[in-house]
Amino acid sequence: MPFYIKRKADMKTVYRARLKKLRNQLRENQGILISDPENAFYFSGVHSSNIHLYITQEKAYLLTDFRYRQIAETNEGDFVVLSDRAFFPILKEIMTEPSVKVEQQYLTVFVYNRLREHFPDTDFSDLHHMISDLRLIKDDYELSCLKRAQEIADRAYGDMLPLIKEGITEKDLKAELEYRMVKLGAYKTSFDTIVLFGERAAMPHGEPGNRKLAAGDAILCDFGCVYQGYCSDVTRTVFWGEVSKKAQHVYETVLQAHLMVMDFIQEGKACADADKLVRDYIESCGYPEAFGHSLGHGVGLKVHESPILGQSSAEIFMDGMVFSNEPGIYLPGEIGVRIEDTLYLKHGNLYSTTALAKELIVL
Repeated sequence: MPFYIKRKADMKTVYRARLKKLRNQLRENQGILISDPENAFYFSGVHSSNIHLYITQEKAYLLTDFRYRQIAETNEGDFVVLSDRAFFPILKEIMTEPSVKVEQQYLTVFVYNRLREHFPDTDFSDLHHMISDLRLIKDDYELSCLKRAQEIADRAYGDMLPLIKEGITEKDLKAELEYRMVKLGAYKTSFDTIVLFGERAAMPHGEPGNRKLAAGDAILCDFGCVYQGYCSDVTRTVFWGEVSKKAQHVYETVLQAHLMVMDFIQEGKACADADKLVRDYIESCGYPEAFGHSLGHGVGLKVHESPILGQSSAEIFMDGMVFSNEPGIYLPGEIGVRIEDTLYLKHGNLYSTTALAKELIVL
């Protein structure tokens, strides 16, 4: 059953629970400086290009500037908003703990060096996976947003299909799809939408251009949108006018690989094993080295986050995870096919967020 937030008090409960989980990992007299915008949004509900959070067992500050002050005041995490001075002067007043964890991967060398300069006696250490581990398991509110983001993308794709006609360009079809997602309630696209025709579909992340649609072309669309900060991600490949026997075999191979993953995944199994299952199957069908990317990735506030469903992944499937399943076959100069759903595990069961059909479609 869908989960809906009906009152502002409900939202407060969601964000307070996240902050509590983070604080449970903090030692006494230790602080956390959060600089990544998505992580800051995760704990505060505030979108900003200039945002830092400073959190201890007792304190919760949100640092921004005048441009975002009014937005920041609406934060859901009971943060005290400080926006009246520059970053380092404010930090000098509030960051008094002897040990502070920072997001080294998001700090520039300049900012990190300034921190060491302003706080020479502070022991700085990296957060490592502290926040990503929390974000790995989605709560009910997050799932509701992810599902809604996918519903918007699904409907936009369905509304776009009747507009496909011979001679339309990849760029034009991309524009139609993106327009419809925003019109239906998306904040923006999750990533640069991919629309590729024919032999150009063999480029897994090709850029849409002026290639015109012709009979027999595959039409690969990889798209998604953002709703309440959360992303959708889906890929479908259909054909225009006709489909060759080779293209049919490629499509059916990818579809069977996709369905094999759905049957395989359950809590406790290794993400790398799902990737190997697909890779071995595609090679056994006569397409060695035609599947060069990972099977999938986590989806949440970012369209690419943990877990990684790849050959070198050390992660296992856990209840509450959300991730993509996107096997593909790419034959340069000929054809490319990818079928992608965003999946999630809940109470021991595997679900897909999309309702789009997966069987071969010829328009």
